[in-house]
Amino acid sequence: MKKLNLFITVVFLCSLSFSSFAQNIKKEYKKLWASDVSYECTVVGIGTDGTKLLKVWGYEKKEAEAKIEAKKNAVAACLFKGAVGTREQIVKAIVPDPSIADAHQAYFDKFFETGGQYLQYVALSTDASGKDIVKMDKGYKVGVIVSVMYDKLREEMERQGVVKKLSNVLGDNAKKPTIMVVPSDNWCIQNKFTQTFDNQGTKEIIPDYKAAMQNSSDLLLVIGKLNTLMADRGFPAKNLETEMKNITQESAEMNMITSKESGSSVKESPIDILKRTAKADIIMQMTWTINAVGPKKSITFNLQGLDAYSGKQIAGSQGTGTPSFSTELPLLLEEAVLAHLDNFNTQLMAHFTDLATNGREVKVMINTFANAGISLEDTYDVEGTDDELQIHIENWMQDHTVNGSFNLSDASDNFMKFEQVRIPIFYERSGKQQAYDTRRLVSDLQNYLKKPPFEITSKVYLRGLGEAWLILGEK
Repeated sequence: MKKLNLFITVVFLCSLSFSSFAQNIKKEYKKLWASDVSYECTVVGIGTDGTKLLKVWGYEKKEAEAKIEAKKNAVAACLFKGAVGTREQIVKAIVPDPSIADAHQAYFDKFFETGGQYLQYVALSTDASGKDIVKMDKGYKVGVIVSVMYDKLREEMERQGVVKKLSNVLGDNAKKPTIMVVPSDNWCIQNKFTQTFDNQGTKEIIPDYKAAMQNSSDLLLVIGKLNTLMADRGFPAKNLETEMKNITQESAEMNMITSKESGSSVKESPIDILKRTAKADIIMQMTWTINAVGPKKSITFNLQGLDAYSGKQIAGSQGTGTPSFSTELPLLLEEAVLAHLDNFNTQLMAHFTDLATNGREVKVMINTFANAGISLEDTYDVEGTDDELQIHIENWMQDHTVNGSFNLSDASDNFMKFEQVRIPIFYERSGKQQAYDTRRLVSDLQNYLKKPPFEITSKVYLRGLGEAWLILGEK
């Protein structure tokens, strides 16, 4: 009987121990994304195939277990915390919100079991040796290089419903971001490819892209290589040389739009014409210099992503490639840029995610033709509200922008300047989503002002992609 009681007691204690062990295991998984957890993890490379190369450390009682823990930490870092490295190498967390991970705790408990699914996303890892194996008081600290299949890991999170698909974030019929690579103003000035533009009486020096392409073989090689690298990553590329030829060949393209009645006019810069004609979402400005040390050469580059609508910088990357015996510019460029390009593209996609939520930023100008006899201070009765024309226009903008977001930065009796105007990416037409842009917004306002009680004739004029003018009084 005593033996039976002893056996029951042992079983009971083992049960308690196992239960406590199980709870600790769950607590361990919980820590993977908890706010107080950090990983000793550094980005050492960004693969062109959607992989991220990380130097990660694991801590365990046994050396072999520490190596296993390091692999787990590498995948967990990609999921929950992200990681950074040198020269702008950044890996963003796929599931950065701990509350989302909490809601899927059962899934992650199983995912990170020893020998579990997380190993499917470890492409390869090094075998630690030398200084990467550190004997601690209570075990080992081991560092290994781990290649994580980052893109496939994100796809798995999307399949499980842990994060939204990028296509859903941007909209299933979203206009995909298109890019156009151009040399920077600095590069054009340094290489003397410029022209002078008369901006309503003020002389401005601007890049002469046509002259640059006709006289610089290096520029053509750089643009061609970047276009290929971006297209390989799903970003449709507009070719600068082709777009410049289109502008030259289209006889209908004019630098000046004139009122039919009065001869009043406004001007558009050659750069604005290029943006409006190409209709690229992102302008990628590239500056580079070639460094020579003995027989070896390398490239130092500065890459800027500009929103073609607002002109604001939305992404950036700079660096110097590893010195190489190669003398071919495209190879030097590829060697320098590849390590930074995926992070650059991540910044671009983050910008487009913001556009889907908060709208695209544009400018709208309201002007009056000098001889039209129309003032923005004229009053009109709209549904019993007798207000000045500029108030009715402001109310209309409030109703037709995302969350009523805009800034009326200046106004007078013949002029209104709207900045930071947030417009939706799409509008509904015949039950389908169509791309929405500055021209559509101002055209809708034009149609509104055609109707009673206003009955105002007007002209829509575009300055690039992100700015439109509505000139009241004449067509």
